[in-house]
Amino acid sequence: MSEKNKKEEIVKKQEEPEVMKQETEEKMPEEEDLEVTIGRLKDEVASLKDRYLRAHAEMDNMRKRLERERRDIVRFGNESLLRDMLVVYDAIEKAIATGREMYPDDSNFIEGMEMIEKLFLETLKQHGVEPIKAKGEAFDPRYHEAMMQVERDDLEEGIVVDEIVRGFMLHDRVLRPARVSVSKGIEKTNREEA
Repeated sequence: MSEKNKKEEIVKKQEEPEVMKQETEEKMPEEEDLEVTIGRLKDEVASLKDRYLRAHAEMDNMRKRLERERRDIVRFGNESLLRDMLVVYDAIEKAIATGREMYPDDSNFIEGMEMIEKLFLETLKQHGVEPIKAKGEAFDPRYHEAMMQVERDDLEEGIVVDEIVRGFMLHDRVLRPARVSVSKGIEKTNREEA
């Protein structure tokens, strides 16, 4: 290498730190912009992730709700038909009561009607319909509909005395409430209190 080349190289090396210093100073604002951009992108990613998770949760909830509604349609889809069939049951029950009252000697007729009633109840049971137990139970407005109150001194107040119309459940829903008479406490007169 010549002397001239050596001098140029030394000058370049001395200039390089200055040039690098200037480039570093110039990059600093770019790095700040880059950091701002990275921060903005991170916020955007977090926002999109949150929206994704919410949409996913909403879809999951909708799927569960639709599945529950589908199950309910299958379980309770025939509710109206079954409610209408209870009118037929009521007619059978009245025929048995009338037969016992008017024709007590015709045991074959009464026995036949009781067999029909039993078959009808078994058929309803196959479709998830069960009678509501009422007589002798505590009155419960979820399952019983009070038609009248009866004064009874042998029962506590609020006990179902008699079942006027039998009630039925369809799975866990009331298909028809039992229409009942309910006991009430005997009112004491002034003479009894004295």
